[in-house]
Amino acid sequence: MTTETLGLRERKRLETRSQLESAAVRLALEVGLENATVDAICAAVPVSPRTFFNYFESKEDAILGVRDVPLDDASVAAIRAEHDGESLLSSVIALLMQALGPAIADTELHEARITLIKQHPNLLGRQIAQMTRMGEQLIAAASTLVAADPMFAGRETGEQQAIAEIILPLCGGAVRVAVKEWVAAGGDRHPDELRKRAVELARKAIEPLR
Repeated sequence: MTTETLGLRERKRLETRSQLESAAVRLALEVGLENATVDAICAAVPVSPRTFFNYFESKEDAILGVRDVPLDDASVAAIRAEHDGESLLSSVIALLMQALGPAIADTELHEARITLIKQHPNLLGRQIAQMTRMGEQLIAAASTLVAADPMFAGRETGEQQAIAEIILPLCGGAVRVAVKEWVAAGGDRHPDELRKRAVELARKAIEPLR
C-alpha cells in the first residue's frame, strides 16, 4: 500500500465527512431537526447508514461536526508550549477547546450551525457527550498539564491525576457557559476570545472559594 494510496483514501474520508456534515445542516434547516433523519442525510450524499455511523454517533454530531480529536503526546506538548507561563486553567481550557474542534471552529457552515443551535440549544449537550467519550484521554492529557505546572510538579502522580479529575469539570463548565454566550451573541467571536472568556469564568468561580 503506497503513501499516495493512503493519501487518496484519507482525502476521500474527509470529503465524505464534509458531505455528510453539509447535508445534515442543510436538511435540518430545510425540514427541521426532527425530520432530518440519518436515512435522509445518507440519501442526500448518497452513502449507506453504516457508512454514516463510521463517522458520527448521531445526526446531531454530524450537524455540529463533532469528532473525537486524538490527544497524543505531541498535541499536549504543543498546548504546553503555546500556553507556557499561563495558568493551569488556561492550559486545561485550551485542551478542552482543542477537543471540541469543529463544533466551535469557524467553518463555512458556521452561520448555519449557529442558527440551528439557537433554535435547538440542546444540541450543545453533544459536547458533554463528546467529553464523556474522551474521558480517559482528557484525564491523561490534563494530568500531564498538572504535572508540568510549577504549583503541582512535586506532587505524587496519583494526586496529580486527582487534581486533573477535579479541574476538568470546572473548566468544562466554563467552556460550556462561554459557548452559550458565544452562540447568543451570534457566534462572531474568534475561538481564542472564547478560550479567554472561559478562563475568566473559571477564575471567577474559584476566587471566592479561596
